[in-house]
Amino acid sequence: MRKTLTTTGAALSLALVLAGCSGPGVDSVELEGDPAEGTAPSVSFETPMNVEEAGAKVLREGEGEELGEGDTILLQAALFKGSDGSSIGETYSQGAGQVLRVEEGLKESIPEMYDALVDAREGAIIAYSSPQTAGAAGDESTSVEVYEVVKKIPAGVEGEMEDVPKGLPEVTENEEGVPQIAKPEGKAPGKLVSEYLIEGDGEEVAEGDTVVANYVGVAWSDGKTFDSSYENGTPAAFALDNVIEGWQKGLVGKKTGSRVVLSVPVDQAYGTKKELGKDSTYPAGSLLFVVDVLAAVDTPEAPAAEPTGEPSAAPSGKAGGSGE
Repeated sequence: MRKTLTTTGAALSLALVLAGCSGPGVDSVELEGDPAEGTAPSVSFETPMNVEEAGAKVLREGEGEELGEGDTILLQAALFKGSDGSSIGETYSQGAGQVLRVEEGLKESIPEMYDALVDAREGAIIAYSSPQTAGAAGDESTSVEVYEVVKKIPAGVEGEMEDVPKGLPEVTENEEGVPQIAKPEGKAPGKLVSEYLIEGDGEEVAEGDTVVANYVGVAWSDGKTFDSSYENGTPAAFALDNVIEGWQKGLVGKKTGSRVVLSVPVDQAYGTKKELGKDSTYPAGSLLFVVDVLAAVDTPEAPAAEPTGEPSAAPSGKAGGSGE
């Protein structure tokens, strides 16, 4: 679970860049070489870019699994200034990327991107520009967004659930297949518990991977759900280096396609109420999760920070840091 389970402020918002209708302008965008895996692509295009109608262009055909309507995909994105082609930002250095569902809502609101994605394959790179992005870079030009389809995400995990380990509350499924965790009773385990409820047959999660998962989390103290990707409607993508210790240790080595129960002690979660402070929105104490591990990919390496000679101002403590 990410230290904050909303999209990071540094990541590009798909809601910002995906809007419009179809036409000329984006046709001038060209891919500059073939980007190395995990690095943002470079593009060139006629400037200034001032499209009157939205449009999408496939810059690179993918060679992986074919996409279709209803699929969920993991994307990385880069944004370029329409006036001079300079980079505005990208998600690669943020680690996780973003999850998008190729569904009717996308078809109705952004038909150009829907049409480009529904016939694409993993590895495809697609450029998009719309009048709706005019002014986003501080001038009147329309920005150019470039998306890479990193991976097609399975719809869920398959198999019959095993019983939970002794001492943990019962886990069942509702009619939609969403895990339901009974209210915990007794004292929470003092050590991390990480066990399969359904063991998949995919690749094992490695340290530092980006994991795409559905999950539900409850507080051991009262059994109340404090977060659920099922309620949010879309699986979450997160780099393991940016999550609580209990997830880092509990998911490494687990196979994709699995359902895992995690009982996370307080010292590997967010901390105690005292440590978090009265204004914290993080859940305190020991926590319990059921996680469907849908996919795992290498996390792009963030560029090395240039030394400034200034001391770090980052706060210390389990709940400190950027919260991303």
